[in-house]
Amino acid sequence: MRPASFEYHRATSLEHALELLGEFGENGRPIAGGQSLVPMMNFRLARPGHLVDINRLPLDAIEIVGPVLRIGALTRHIAYLDDPWIARHFPAFLDAVHYIGHPTIRRNGSIGGSISHADPTAELPAVSVLYDADIVARSVTGERRIKAQEFFLSAYVTALEPGEMVVAVEFPIPPASSTGSFIELGERSGDFATASIGISLEHGGGKVVRAAMVCCGADLFPMRAPDVEDFLVGKSLADPPAAEAGRIFAASIDPVDDHIASADYRRGLIAELTHRAIEAACTRALDKS
Repeated sequence: MRPASFEYHRATSLEHALELLGEFGENGRPIAGGQSLVPMMNFRLARPGHLVDINRLPLDAIEIVGPVLRIGALTRHIAYLDDPWIARHFPAFLDAVHYIGHPTIRRNGSIGGSISHADPTAELPAVSVLYDADIVARSVTGERRIKAQEFFLSAYVTALEPGEMVVAVEFPIPPASSTGSFIELGERSGDFATASIGISLEHGGGKVVRAAMVCCGADLFPMRAPDVEDFLVGKSLADPPAAEAGRIFAASIDPVDDHIASADYRRGLIAELTHRAIEAACTRALDKS
């Protein structure tokens, strides 16, 4: 299929892009790599009347700004693989990058596009929720920061308002005594995930001091698992009750049946991925100790 007709505009600056998006409101969308938006348009699931090309804007830096790692919205997925800050501080993020689509998607897709698209199976929304990131949005009226857990409202639905655009994602830098892991399973490599689990742990004295967990596949948006997070605190890194944690989480969710997998299959898969992700994170913590 072909997309519905639209008008194309090339933004020459961030201010120009925001002016255009403010003028077009709900009928305008920014576009960079187009790896999510263009397929939606081709199937006529999205019909913006105006596309604002933001590729020339200086929004592709990965930098430490005070206590956060700030990633510009136009940073391409392939850039994360070689970034020393992500490798040092965000191991679950680095794991997740290897599951993102195919080489073409990794070369052209951007973090701002992935976050704004809010696919419930996507890796970067999950990572932003796992690490308590702030989504930085701009419009002609100013800038606001939205907590990742409050940003994703449902499948493909976010807290962005008409005329707003994601300009960066800010990840608080975890303590040195932290590590993590991210595991997902899809039908084939590069396909949308059937389910995924991310874990971030702070540790000391051979035990878990703080835990965070995110899941995709149990709801229409990435969801945290506070019961599992609380359960893991104080547990041994050498012998974590990972299987029990998986059972606790699986008992708390109500995944949907669809053409990919039944609810029962998803529940069992999520329990197993939780088990594996916790064990992987604890093994990394022991290796760092």
